[in-house]
Amino acid sequence: MASKIFYGVQAAQPSMKIIAGTFKPNGSSAISNDANVGTGFTVERTGTGEYTVTLDDSYPGLISAQATAALNTAAATFMQITGAHDVTTNKTIVFTALSTSSTAAPVATDIAAHAHNHVHFVLFLRNTSLTK
Repeated sequence: MASKIFYGVQAAQPSMKIIAGTFKPNGSSAISNDANVGTGFTVERTGTGEYTVTLDDSYPGLISAQATAALNTAAATFMQITGAHDVTTNKTIVFTALSTSSTAAPVATDIAAHAHNHVHFVLFLRNTSLTK
């Protein structure tokens, strides 16, 4: 438990909700959602290096999303939002792990199963039809 006092987050965006979490990639195998840290989502490996985050609830819009690959060994790997994200109907956003280590153009790559390999993400969601 933290010993500091924490205060509420304020935002200029009305009704902003934050969902943050961590999941453990498992190479080319399925992800165990039992190892997820955070609530309000599940994750599925849906292709090479592709991870679909499915939210428990729907939201009128996505304000921003970030994801970071935390790897046991340094590698030229980064996460990118790919494809269409739909936080309203399908309640999904897709992150893809891309590697620039072997080619000039980034290539989708699976992240190996390792105790210290994780993907951390944060989603800032709009929970109102108001946009300003």
